[in-house]
Amino acid sequence: MPEKMVRVSFTVPPSFHENLSYLANRTGVSKSALLVEMLSTPLADMRALVETVPDNPNPDDMVRARGKSNELVTRRVASYRKLEGDLFDDRNR
Repeated sequence: MPEKMVRVSFTVPPSFHENLSYLANRTGVSKSALLVEMLSTPLADMRALVETVPDNPNPDDMVRARGKSNELVTRRVASYRKLEGDLFDDRNR
């Protein structure tokens, strides 16, 4: 059964809205669906990272957190590199 969606309202800069609207129109996807698709994994990754840091971290805890964040960034960059050559990649045109 699909997860029930909830409505969220927030304020963004005009340039953010302009970019979001452009992408939604260009891809034929609603702004809401586009944001959910784009942010679900990074948001979950960020939460998982923050959950690993104690409320009152010591220097060793912060070193471990930096290591975990580096792993997340490395995985994210690798996933973006897989997009090279897709429909919207116009670098070789």
